[in-house]
Amino acid sequence: MELVIDGIENLIYIYEEVFWLKECLTALQSLVVFLLVWWIVRFDYGLAFLLYLSTFIGVACIFFGDIGYWSDNDVLKLIAPTSLFLLLYNKNQNKDALLLIILIPYFVTSYEFYRSFSTVIESLASHALIIFSIIVAKRNMYISLFISVVIGILINLIGNNYPPGTNDVLINPALITLIVKGLEFYTKNNKYADFLKSFWITLSCFAFFGSWIFHYIKPICPLYSHH
Repeated sequence: MELVIDGIENLIYIYEEVFWLKECLTALQSLVVFLLVWWIVRFDYGLAFLLYLSTFIGVACIFFGDIGYWSDNDVLKLIAPTSLFLLLYNKNQNKDALLLIILIPYFVTSYEFYRSFSTVIESLASHALIIFSIIVAKRNMYISLFISVVIGILINLIGNNYPPGTNDVLINPALITLIVKGLEFYTKNNKYADFLKSFWITLSCFAFFGSWIFHYIKPICPLYSHH
């Protein structure tokens, strides 16, 4: 047991002190998750495998986030490529179940709404504002892209300046996607599907490149410092 604890402490040290190695390890973990999902979808191994995988990721996010091994931005790296792949794979809008099976268990296991009553209110308010902006901007590609960029920046900033889980409470990409998918189903408007594709493309870019960018501007931007 002591060896396990020492191993975890060493990994946390790597994640806190050796930036480039931390990013490479996280990217490798993201690649493994993506390949597992691709393998399951490509060879039609059944939805149950996706359900188990997404639930495992959600539980792992809570555990490794609490001990400081994964930040909110690291978690985004794990789900962004997979979510984008499932959105692009969904050519005829007949594979929504795959995306929902990935995002719902992850959302349920990682969304810490139970922190306090004020946290619930803040979460509802922030997501209501985001969804309202999406509804208004969905017809304009440039405004939609601007909203996605703002969300990407906020995810990076909040993830590196506040306690683990704050990011997912205030700006939860899985919850946003599920709500927008619900709007798409209710309104029969494919503009929402187009928005989600640009949304996850932008988040994928911020997930992998934003960490590097903000890391190197940290010396001249003291507000951006890892919690």
